[in-house]
Amino acid sequence: MRAGLAATLLLFAAGAAAADDPPSFAGTWTLNHELSQDLAAKVKDAAGPANMSGGPKWAEETWLPWGADFSEPERLGVRELLLKAVPAFDALEIEQSGEEVKTLHGTGGSRIFHLNRASSGTSLAGMTVRRDARFQEGQLVLESKGKSSRLREVFILESPKRLVYMLTLEQERLKMPLQARLVYDRAP
Repeated sequence: MRAGLAATLLLFAAGAAAADDPPSFAGTWTLNHELSQDLAAKVKDAAGPANMSGGPKWAEETWLPWGADFSEPERLGVRELLLKAVPAFDALEIEQSGEEVKTLHGTGGSRIFHLNRASSGTSLAGMTVRRDARFQEGQLVLESKGKSSRLREVFILESPKRLVYMLTLEQERLKMPLQARLVYDRAP
């Protein structure tokens, strides 16, 4: 009787421990263009038009035609940088251990997130960013925060072969936050 009770308790404990384990997002993933939002179009919406507009804020009288205000070249630089990064989202590789998550988009650089503590890394522009990672309700949440930007990434496993990737980028030079939903299929 005691042996049966002990075996039942052992199985229950093993099942509870397995339920606490986060899902594995590890693997190589390929962008499913049909199910994903158009990331380039989302960048263009968030960053605004490709041409400059307006004039300097200090110019109340326009004796000369102004082609741009002084913040427009910076906005266009961010727009161009983001558009150049779009092809890197065609492929995604995730490595996952009990302590860290490593992501690699395309052939670009990798990023390492520690699950048990905050860490720091370098952004595309060479600035230091703070990185946080956590599992929340079965989702993997990665957050990167720099001086003038914040990136939140949420990974959701729809099935063992399908990954949904939600990203939100807030950057002071964007007209509005960049939000996109990308769907990936596990690579064979």
